[in-house]
Amino acid sequence: MTYTPHLLKKGSLFAMFCLSYLPLFLLISLRIIFAKYDKLNYTDPSWWSIKTFLIEFGFVVVLIILSLYSILGTYLTFKNIKRNLSNADPIIVNSVEPKNEESLSYLATYVIPLVSSEKFGPYEYVLFGILFFMYYKLYSSSSMILINPVLNVKYGLFSIEYFNTQKPEEMRKALIIFNHKWIDEGEKIYVTKLSHRLYFAHKK
Repeated sequence: MTYTPHLLKKGSLFAMFCLSYLPLFLLISLRIIFAKYDKLNYTDPSWWSIKTFLIEFGFVVVLIILSLYSILGTYLTFKNIKRNLSNADPIIVNSVEPKNEESLSYLATYVIPLVSSEKFGPYEYVLFGILFFMYYKLYSSSSMILINPVLNVKYGLFSIEYFNTQKPEEMRKALIIFNHKWIDEGEKIYVTKLSHRLYFAHKK
């Protein structure tokens, strides 16, 4: 049997990764726009004005495109997941540990250092690109797929120990993103597998 690292398609995975950086994209875009606001006063469209705009604000355009892609891609991903909830497996939660605080650590570790730069120029753009690529490689091969500050505003994130209703003797552990903010021991929920020990969970 061929091992599949992630059940999510690469496009969906990248969209969810970009969504986790949406606050950073917005903050950097605003900082650049406010810092260079005086250079937005173009009177007529010309090659020179377009070139100047791309030099000064091209990075902002890239961030806006990534932001739109992240929102649309994640929306379609969850729409597809929810379309298949009828095939979800019923489980009983034996123990539960909230993990929403992981999102705060995520912001502090990755977002704050990147946005704290005093200026944004070619060096900062290259640095951002390198770090962004490195974070994505780590993200795409770990449980960080569910540690998402934007998603965790709506969904709860939990580490659980559970057993399948058909095999109560087999106790397992998993990280779930849940369509409720709270969950109790002994509760019956339904899970759809996203990756190894990573699930989308819901109540009926």
